Formats: sequence, C-alpha cells, structure tokens
Amino acid sequence: MIPVQIKGISWHKTLALLGLLLCCTTVFAQNFSVKGVVTDKNGEPIVGATVLEQRTKNGVATDLDGRFSIRVSDEKAILRISYIGFKPQEVDVNGKSTLNITLQDDAAANLNEVVVVGYGTMDKKELTSAISHVSSANFTQVASVDPSMMIQGKVAGVSVTNTGAADPNKEASIQIRGVSSRRAGLGPLIVIDGVPGGNLTNINPNDIESFDILKDGAASAIYGTRGSNGVVLVTTKKGRRDGNMHTSYNGMVSFNVIKHELDMLDADEYRANRIASGTGYDLGGSTDWLKEVSQVGIKTQHTLTLSGGDLRSNYRVSADYRNARGIDRYSGREEYGARAALSHTTRSGLFTFGVNISSCSLS
Repeated sequence: MIPVQIKGISWHKTLALLGLLLCCTTVFAQNFSVKGVVTDKNGEPIVGATVLEQRTKNGVATDLDGRFSIRVSDEKAILRISYIGFKPQEVDVNGKSTLNITLQDDAAANLNEVVVVGYGTMDKKELTSAISHVSSANFTQVASVDPSMMIQGKVAGVSVTNTGAADPNKEASIQIRGVSSRRAGLGPLIVIDGVPGGNLTNINPNDIESFDILKDGAASAIYGTRGSNGVVLVTTKKGRRDGNMHTSYNGMVSFNVIKHELDMLDADEYRANRIASGTGYDLGGSTDWLKEVSQVGIKTQHTLTLSGGDLRSNYRVSADYRNARGIDRYSGREEYGARAALSHTTRSGLFTFGVNISSCSLS
C-alpha cells in the first residue's frame, strides 16, 4: 500500500475523507435504476417472472403487466430473467434504463412439470402409465361455461361431445375408453382436489389449474370400479407464495347464433308452391315460428379473485357470476359461485393443512 496524505490535513482526517468518498461512490452506483417489461413470443406479459442481478441476491418479480423495476450495482450489471416453462435469459444493462425482454418457450421444461396421478404427484418425465395433463394455459381461451368443453380435442383418445351445445343446461359427455357398457354409465369419475364424485358443471372454469386424465388400469387400481371408465382429476388454483396480495378480474362474453343451412320458404312462397299444387293447406297463418322461438345466445362470465401468502401459508378466494342464454328462447342458466382455498405448512415442514370451500347457487 502506498501511503497518501493530503497536504495540510492529518492522517485521521485523510482516512475519513477517503472513506466518505468510497461510501458516496458506492451509494451512487447502487442508485442506477433499470425498469422494463417481460413478455412471451406472442407479446403477452409474463406475471411473476424473476429478475435477478447476477452474482448478487438483488432481485424482483414482474407484476400483473409483466413490468419490473430494479436498482443494480452499476451500469454494466447483468440481469438474469427466468420463469417456469421458458428458457432463462441473460441481459446486459450497458447503461440502459429501460429493457424490453422476450422469453422463449422451453419444451424440455415441460418434462419436469408435476402431474397429479391420484395417489400423489410425479414429474411428467417419470410417468409410465397412460396419463394426460392439460394445464390452464391450454384451455382458458375457450369461451364456455362448461369446463368439459375446454379439454375437447386436447387429449388423445378422449371424446368430449355435446349434442345440445346451444342449451346452457346441457352437460357435455366425456368418454375416455369408448362405449364399454349398455346399462352402466359411460362417463368417467370426476375427482376435484382429491374428493371423488364431483360435477364439472358447477365449477368456475377460471378456478381450474389443470386437468389430469387417467386412461389405463391405474385408474381402477386407485379408485376401484368407480374408475372403470377412467378418471378426470381436477386441480383448482391456489394462492401465490411471493409474500404479496394479488387481485384480478376476468370477464368473458360470447355469442351463439343459428347457422341457417337451408333457405326456408316464407308464407307467401309456401302458398305459391304448395297450396297452388293442391298438396298443402292454408290455415291463414304467416308467423315465422323459428324466429319466434329462437334468439341470439349470449354468455357472460365475471370472476373476481383475491390471493396471496408466503412460503408457509397461502390463500385464494374467488367469487364469480355466470349467465348463459341459449339459442332457444326458453333456455337459460344463471349462477353465483364462490370458492376459498387455504393452506398452511408447519415450521418443520412435516405437516400441511389445507381447506377448500366452494358454494354455487343456480337460478
């Protein structure tokens, strides 16, 4: 070390000034702020992505709009952005105060996805039985008040049909193994959060996290004869564990119209073609009965969610309103629902307590 002393100032004052200068330099460097937004390849914001400064513990998470703001050590810092299902990305700040980051999908990461198998959970890459997993990212784009229709065409070997889709009270039929009985039911066993015997019609689609469909003998081995036609495991959403409280609103409006396959005759054309030829009768009516009994079907759905928690406890509460008007003028379905999920893990991590409460009112 080379001794340095400021002329006219004692050693003690010189050291104090040097320390103050270093401290001010450090504080100035740590005040460099970087903000930005994290999106996927489709431009959709990624909520909860981790933004971490390399070689430090300085990090933040993106908000509901995919935005973040972080103070870094200097202008040449390197940020590492990561999120489940996407490839991690390293970005050099290089003096930029605003960053726009796009994460790419990581197909290999799906193999590490946790799948519910009825008697526990397993990584997808370790599965040996016929189990299909459908996450919420794959079915939330479907505008339907019936959760069964959200997995239509997304699982190989599973047939989901609804012969009266225009009627909100008509439930879809799910067949996993085809027609196996003439008298017994053909539908699979529905298990909601580990409780067998549920009904998909009364679940708010926005509360569903994933579907796991058991298609082989493992279903019968776990659930007995009730699983002879397959099992559909439904996992509902839980609160986040990032220590913050989150509120969200989800709304949906869809329309159903009749597709006119045939150009029908009106009353005058009917009289001209049928009555004139002597093959019909004129009773004096000119009412278009198809128009009188039909209408434009409108489906609306509103969901308000409150969630939060930490590593040991979390909660999620949702309230929803669903109103579906069918094409038939006399068909309709109006529902009010609420769901609450609470979870707590003891300090030792040995026990986890969970409570799920749901309510649905149909009018």
